[in-house]
Amino acid sequence: MKTVIIYNPNSTGDSEVNAKTLARQLRKEGAAVVVRKTAFAKHGEEIAANYAKKDEAITLVSSSGDGGYHEVVNGVLKHHSKHIVVGVLPSGNANDHYSALRKGSLVEAIRDKKFRSIDTIKVTATIDGKLWIRYAHSYAGIGITAHAAKQLTVERPNIFTEKWIVVRSLLSFRYAKVREAGRVRRYSSLICGNIDTMSKVVKLSEDASITDGKFEISYVSFRSKLRLIAYLLTAATIGLKTSRSVRKYECTTTKRLPIQLDGEVYVVDAKSELVIESIKQNLRSIL
Repeated sequence: MKTVIIYNPNSTGDSEVNAKTLARQLRKEGAAVVVRKTAFAKHGEEIAANYAKKDEAITLVSSSGDGGYHEVVNGVLKHHSKHIVVGVLPSGNANDHYSALRKGSLVEAIRDKKFRSIDTIKVTATIDGKLWIRYAHSYAGIGITAHAAKQLTVERPNIFTEKWIVVRSLLSFRYAKVREAGRVRRYSSLICGNIDTMSKVVKLSEDASITDGKFEISYVSFRSKLRLIAYLLTAATIGLKTSRSVRKYECTTTKRLPIQLDGEVYVVDAKSELVIESIKQNLRSIL
């Protein structure tokens, strides 16, 4: 099986170096390897989609953080490909999927074809009045984490200003308001995840599974700013309490709502039906 490694030459991390190092290691094992660099935003998704259209069995490795891997996963699932295997070579600030699931050598896993079908989280809503569907490999969340991530994306901070923007976001954020079964609910945070840790320090659930066709919902209802701060401290130390394990979560947005998928932030329309559901074992992954 041929391996294609995708990297971003403009990444602030080690995307290119890591990609080329992995390629050399795989070639020493006798593997056929192609290294592809992206040329523009969302190019990784386009590359993955083009391979997914073909009948050839390929291992696609994203040398990136969770965002670049998110693109590759969505490119593959856009065509519901069953012959593509995906994997991530950690080369970004956050590598939640890799940290939660990876065991042992990536080279050995590719060489020995240690592949497994895993769940993804499908998110359906509308953006700019059009149907919008994306898949998350690890989590989907609304509330403070999505708000802070959106500000970081807009302002593109350096290492010195990043923490200040996060603190400022915490101080300015109130709540995410949605309707559930006709009832208005206000959340400081609501996260649907199938891994146990988010953003390196936020502990989601010890019950998380990537093969059971469900995801775990962790949430904190809005009551006060102090409660939100307590929530963040709890998340980073003893972990969040999982309210329930479900196959689907549905709500209606009351206004434009940021939602974070694997570190990528999108803004859903006001009065949009938001559906988050687990799709059981629809992605073949290197484990």
